[in-house]
Amino acid sequence: MLAKLALLIIVVSNLSFAWRRTLAYLRYFQQEEYNNKRFISWIRSNRAYDTRGTLILLVGVAAHLIWRGSVPTFLISLAALSALVVVGYVIEGDPRTTGKIRLAMTDRASKTAYLAYGLLSLIALTPLVWLWCAACCSATPPITAALLSGVVTTQLVPVALMLATTILSPAEKRVQKYYYTDAKRILAEYDPFIIGITGSYGKTGAKAALGDLLTQTLGSTFWPKKSINTVMGITRTIRETMRPHHKYAVIEMGAYTIGSIKRLCDFTPPKAALVTAVGIMHLERFGSPENVYLAKSEIAQALPDDGILVCNGDSPNARRMAQEHRKKTTLLYGLDLSKGPLDCFATDIAYDESGTSFVVHYRGERFPGKTPLLGSPALSNALGAFTMACALGAEPAFAVACLGNLPPVDNRLVLDKGATVSYLRDAYNSNPTGFEAALDVLKALPAKRRILITPGMIELGDMQAGENHRLARIAASVCDLVYVVGHTNRDALIAGLTEGGLPRTKIILADTRDEAFSVLGEQSAQGDLILIENDLGDLHEGRVRF
Repeated sequence: MLAKLALLIIVVSNLSFAWRRTLAYLRYFQQEEYNNKRFISWIRSNRAYDTRGTLILLVGVAAHLIWRGSVPTFLISLAALSALVVVGYVIEGDPRTTGKIRLAMTDRASKTAYLAYGLLSLIALTPLVWLWCAACCSATPPITAALLSGVVTTQLVPVALMLATTILSPAEKRVQKYYYTDAKRILAEYDPFIIGITGSYGKTGAKAALGDLLTQTLGSTFWPKKSINTVMGITRTIRETMRPHHKYAVIEMGAYTIGSIKRLCDFTPPKAALVTAVGIMHLERFGSPENVYLAKSEIAQALPDDGILVCNGDSPNARRMAQEHRKKTTLLYGLDLSKGPLDCFATDIAYDESGTSFVVHYRGERFPGKTPLLGSPALSNALGAFTMACALGAEPAFAVACLGNLPPVDNRLVLDKGATVSYLRDAYNSNPTGFEAALDVLKALPAKRRILITPGMIELGDMQAGENHRLARIAASVCDLVYVVGHTNRDALIAGLTEGGLPRTKIILADTRDEAFSVLGEQSAQGDLILIENDLGDLHEGRVRF
């Protein structure tokens, strides 16, 4: 009787652990946007195969074979169950409540999880039902086979998730089509003037600046908050928050492949476009800098001939876009006149703890201004928003005054002054231009010690190591102490810091952000200014262990 109970314990523990594993893998699958190809690539590159549950079950097999007859099977099964519970429910925690990016149990996530778990249960129970029948006819239930069945089930969790996504894909597409069509109906009914924004970086900051500036100067404006820049994200926001009184709509358009922005422009046809920069971000996905340019150019191609195209003249490829896709109104803005003429530019730029002061030059006039935003990328975004607002009819002097009311975008070079320690939070999606600008601000602001916490930059393709090395050399001339987080860019960062002259004793290594903050909490002192540059998600911070 106890032997058969042991078999039941194994069945229950296998299924319970499989559910926990399903949620654990689903968190990363969700971060990869349910893309099977990218999920497989992530698993392979991180060797994110289950080892803990598999090892427990294999140890159970070995114990059963070695101590058969001397140790009750029931106790071995109970020990395996206890170990699986500790691993799945205590050590690793619930992915819905832990981790940097927690598992969001959306409708899609729930359907994927339940279907994948159903498939796993079918895989697990089919042989186990047979084993149970065999156990009923035998004095010695097949415990070893049941434990090995658990190993197979655990290893197949990622496969089940990908299979579930494939099965659900037709229904998911039907739901998305319904929402998409409804959002198109709303757009047609309200008919706002649509301004599209794209760029390799700065899109979200420019969107927020333009949305706020248009609201203050020209009329009620709709824009999706945070970094929503995909078709379905924008679809949801339009259906939930767009209203008839919105005169303008500012739409951020993201892209990882050629054709992405074209699809967004087909969905929300822009009459004007703001291009913040065309650089090397997400180079791994695009394949080449030219592909990045071709993808971003889709927004200019989508504009009508009488449209408005505003481009960042400091970015060579954004300037190139303005030359190759000229519209009735084509304007260049920027901070660097050495790269060519600009229709709008800023001089006399100075940073302090209250923000950035500057002078805007537009149509032959000078407009002194002040904004709480810090750093040249934020100022560039504000300048692009100003140029677009004026092209749409805003009065320049009033628009410059309104720049003083722009709120900083969260985690994009925001200064948090504390009683003893101050933080410059620039933790969102770092890029070479932004990283260098953040170091300029760190250098300009008063501090007893300047400290940098960073995992470096990612998705720069073949240029990633070189760019991290270059920025680390600059950081060495600014910082008194640097915390290098994770392993992704560790070698390049250490090499750049040491070549830049920072003593090795001033470079502190941490596997995770939390570990870095823990050590920093013990070492920080009165007057420290700490720059948090980038914060990699769970997919990139370090190797995942299951």
